[in-house]
Amino acid sequence: MNIMSKNAYESGKQKMIPAVLVYAFFENKVLMIHRNKKENDFHEGKWNGLGGKLNPGETAIDGAVREFEEESGCITHVDQWQWVGHLSFPNFKPHKSEDWSVTVFRAELTKVQTKQLIEVNLEGTLHWVPSSDLLSLPLWEGDPIFLTYLLKKAPFEGTFFYVDGKLDRFFCNPILC
Repeated sequence: MNIMSKNAYESGKQKMIPAVLVYAFFENKVLMIHRNKKENDFHEGKWNGLGGKLNPGETAIDGAVREFEEESGCITHVDQWQWVGHLSFPNFKPHKSEDWSVTVFRAELTKVQTKQLIEVNLEGTLHWVPSSDLLSLPLWEGDPIFLTYLLKKAPFEGTFFYVDGKLDRFFCNPILC
C-alpha cells in the first residue's frame, strides 16, 4: 500500500486525540475551571469542565480519575465516575491537524473530597458554580447544548464542528436506553 492510498489518519496528516471531560458535583454546584493562567491557551477565557488527553494505553475511566486529580488535587475512585456521553470535535485544532474524541463523565464528590481541592492549577482557577448558573458562563458555543443533557443525567452523543473558533454546525442527541 503506498502513501497515496492511505487515509489522513494512516498517513499521519490528521491525528485523533482521545480525551476525557469530567464534571464533579457537590450540593447542586459543579466544579469548573476558568482558563485564565496558561499563555497562548487555545481555551483562554473559557470556562470548562476538567480533563484532557488520555495517556497511551489508558482507559477513559482511568484517564478521568487521573486528570481530575492532576487538575484539582482531589483523589477519586473509578466507581464514583458515571459515563454520560461522547463528543467528537472534527478538526477542532486545525493548526495541529487534530480531531478530538472525548468521553464525558460526571461524579458526585463527598464533603471530605471537596476539602482536598486546590484553587489554582497551571491552566486556570477552579470554582464551584451553582448548576443553575452553568449555562450562563462564557463557554464554548456548543457546550450549553451537551451540558443540558449532563445536568439532566441523560446520556448523549454529539459532534461539534468549529471553524475559526466558532460553532459552524452540530449534531447532539440523547442516547435512549
